[in-house]
Amino acid sequence: MKLHSASLFGAIALSCSLLCACGSKEEQPAPQPEAKPVAEKPAPVEAAPVQDEPDLVPIQSLNEPEEKPAPAPAPAAKFAPSHSSVEQESSGPYVIQVSIQPTRKAANSVVSKLSDQGIKAYVAEVENPGELEGTFYRVRVGYFSSIANAQQFGKEVLAPQGYAGWVDNRKNDRIGKPGMSEDM
Repeated sequence: MKLHSASLFGAIALSCSLLCACGSKEEQPAPQPEAKPVAEKPAPVEAAPVQDEPDLVPIQSLNEPEEKPAPAPAPAAKFAPSHSSVEQESSGPYVIQVSIQPTRKAANSVVSKLSDQGIKAYVAEVENPGELEGTFYRVRVGYFSSIANAQQFGKEVLAPQGYAGWVDNRKNDRIGKPGMSEDM
């Protein structure tokens, strides 16, 4: 009896919903989707010629939007170390590492760019530095008598030119190279 009542109740509910749906309301036409203009496909991009080494791109430029035009190169005198409250010294235990490159040619290119700005830099070859495997070339700016002087030079001279780096002890130039002593 309960099954019969439940079936009857279900049939009544279904009938009511059909009657409500088919009521005396005037049917309104279904809204038509708006026609959207078809976007033109971009022209096919030609493949770039293969280079021996990739061009060096400052890290922060990867975060900038592509539509933004590249800033005009600043004159060398604007960032010359003489405008800094701290100057590079002829010797000292501290250096600033501004880059690490997989080839000596790429590292020398960075050193050349720094030299054009009046900044003394050098390349230190290292085997298996940190998580990297193989031979790499550190680009270092030096020398400084204190960590504070190196940090100040980095903020006043290197950062405005787009170089990020960290202060390191000069004796770590070749740390990671098998067979080399850590105490130079």
